[in-house]
Amino acid sequence: MRPPDPTSIEKAAEVLRRLRQYSRLTVEGIEHVPAGPCILVANHTGWAGLDYANLFITVYDGIHRAPRVAVHPSFFRVPALRDLGERLGFFEVSVQTSAQILDEKGIVTFFPEAENGNFKPFWKRYQLQEFKPGFARVALATEAPIVPVVIVGGEDANPSLGKLHIKHDLGNIPVPLPLNLFPLPVKWRISFMEPIDPARYLNDESPDKDHAETIARDVRAAMQEELDRQVAKRGNPWL
Repeated sequence: MRPPDPTSIEKAAEVLRRLRQYSRLTVEGIEHVPAGPCILVANHTGWAGLDYANLFITVYDGIHRAPRVAVHPSFFRVPALRDLGERLGFFEVSVQTSAQILDEKGIVTFFPEAENGNFKPFWKRYQLQEFKPGFARVALATEAPIVPVVIVGGEDANPSLGKLHIKHDLGNIPVPLPLNLFPLPVKWRISFMEPIDPARYLNDESPDKDHAETIARDVRAAMQEELDRQVAKRGNPWL
């Protein structure tokens, strides 16, 4: 696994600080991110990927740590994207790679809605889609705490009509149907919720119990409640 490049990250951070200012970003609860290894579980918001951009710069400047992010394998099939992504700390989603980063006391970020989250139509904005349980399997394997993260803003800044799937040599590639290209100047919010200890789910030793599925459902439910609260707290996205 290729380590991130500090120089590339700092250059990216210079740009992301301007994005943060443009987004009028408000942050709550960053003190909930522990000093050691942890898993950030965030919702997708908007098709443009600015959700992770604002999350990254918040963590990087707020607690002086560079989170890594698990991305879809199709991202790494394009050599130029793969090179840039690896330099910035992206990695192809896998339990093994995630566990290695956490063993090195790092931060791993998951967006468990995957493409169904950031490419959903604007009339479903801030309605969390089903969570894939991969992040929970990593948490159970490593006992790293899960920090749910709620992000508000992208679905107003970069709304879409949904997605298409385009057949390509690289596979069936999902693409958004954007309503705009440049992000609209709305207010963003990020809320870091209290950590969840995955070990508490292991007390139930029923062989038929899928703990990862249970964690994914519980985290999604808690995040939807907090997401509703943050949307209401922001109020008018323009003012």
